[in-house]
This record gives sequence, structure tokens and C-alpha cells, in this order.
Amino acid sequence: MNISRLDLDGVGSPKRLAECIHEVEDLPLAVPIEDLCYALDIASIRPLDTQAFEAALITDAVKSSGEILVSRQSPLHRRRFSLAHELGHFLIEAHRPREGLPMECALSDLNQSNARDRDRRRRMEAEANRFAAHLLMPTKRIRDYIRRSGISLETIVAAARDFEVSKEALARAFVNAWSEPVAVLLSRDGRVVRFYRHEDFPFLPLSTNEQMPPESFGSQSLTPGHYTEIEEVEPDAWLSEREAARALTLTEQALGQRDGHAITLLQVELDEDE
Repeated sequence: MNISRLDLDGVGSPKRLAECIHEVEDLPLAVPIEDLCYALDIASIRPLDTQAFEAALITDAVKSSGEILVSRQSPLHRRRFSLAHELGHFLIEAHRPREGLPMECALSDLNQSNARDRDRRRRMEAEANRFAAHLLMPTKRIRDYIRRSGISLETIVAAARDFEVSKEALARAFVNAWSEPVAVLLSRDGRVVRFYRHEDFPFLPLSTNEQMPPESFGSQSLTPGHYTEIEEVEPDAWLSEREAARALTLTEQALGQRDGHAITLLQVELDEDE
């Protein structure tokens, strides 16, 4: 690789850092994250048999070089995200270790998303996650992939495979990258686990562990690996009465997974006059 940290000098924004890396290096869809770490002065990457953390960064006060520790027990996709996350800590100028101690990151840190959190540590974890997401799943590439393949769960699963990330990470990037209002819900045994919605998608009156709408595919027992058809459904099955009045059409598709898990994709067409 030809990239060095000199190419990123003066860039502070996590998203912009990731964009600069892609501008300098013509990277494949599946970013070779280990090679990139080495090119950007990470001296070593060491897998550990530990459950104390998902990954950790060891570096000095001036970040002359770094070492990344990563849990050997974690799935491949999580290890890739963890490496990108720790590289973010290393490259973001304001992220400094305390008194030379390792910057250890737990699984909960990899889920932090509020970059405006008042707590400095949680804010740094959210910024490292933002960097990792834009590095492994650049918005433009996700958008181009959707344009080629269409809006469907098949596209999300295929993209997750091609970008070598988890389906959930790709689903979140999919929702944020696309220009139209879509939402993706993760459920288990018919109950909501998490959901992600585009900023223009109507409010979903659902909360964690709440039962999915009884009319929905996700509330049913789905065969693992089986995709339902994309079907138009009544908007009031998912939306409040007020929001349903704005919806011209609402479509739903679901994918069954192992152990009662399922992914649901919603797409809505809104009446802008309303």
C-alpha cells in the first residue's frame, strides 16, 4: 500500500478520515483491514484468548506507533470491525490513552453511536465506530451497490458478504446511505431486538423486546434462510394512525435466520402534501 499517515495529516473528522483513506488507496469492497493497519503504523496485531474485551490499542502519548490486541473468540466480522475501530482510535488526534494504559474496548463500546455524548469515553467510542463504519462500508459504495442490485434483503445479505461485514452492520449502513425512507428491524422469537430507520422514515411505535405487529412476517415462524416476497401491507399495521395517513404505500420483506432470529425490511412511499 502507498498510503501513510502523512496523507491524513490535519484531518480530524472520523468520517473524513475514512474518506481520505479511500481517496488515496483504491481499496476493494472487502477492505484489507490488517494490511491497512500495518501501512498506517500499527506495528503488530495480536489475537488473544480473552473475554475481558473485544479489542485494545496500545500506543504511546504521541502515537508514534501502535499495537492492536483482538479477541480470538470473536466472529470474523466482529474482529474486522474491531480492528477498524482501534485504527480509528489511533488515527483520531483527540483520542489519547490515559497515562499510557491500553485503550480497551468491550462489545458495548462497539455499539456506541452518540458522538455528542457528554461522557468523553463514550463519545470517543462512538467516533471510532463512525470511522470504522465509513472505512468498511463507504456511503458511496453502498449506494452504488443498492442502485445495481435493488432494495431488498437479498441485497443486504449479498452486500454483507461482499464487504465482509455482519448483516446488521450492513443493514445500518444501508438505511443511512439510501436516499429513500427505509427501515430494518432485527427480531427474535417475534420480539424486537433492535431497529434502524432512515431519517425520513416515519416514527415506529416499537421498543426493545416488544412483540412485532401480529400481521408482520417477523411475528411468524420463518424457516432459516427463507426470504419472503416483498409485499405491500397496510401502513397502520406498523405506523401510528397519524403517520399511516401520510403513507401512500408500505412494503415489507422478512428473512428467517437461526435460533428464531429474523430481519425485516420496510420501505414506505410518503404523501409529501400530508
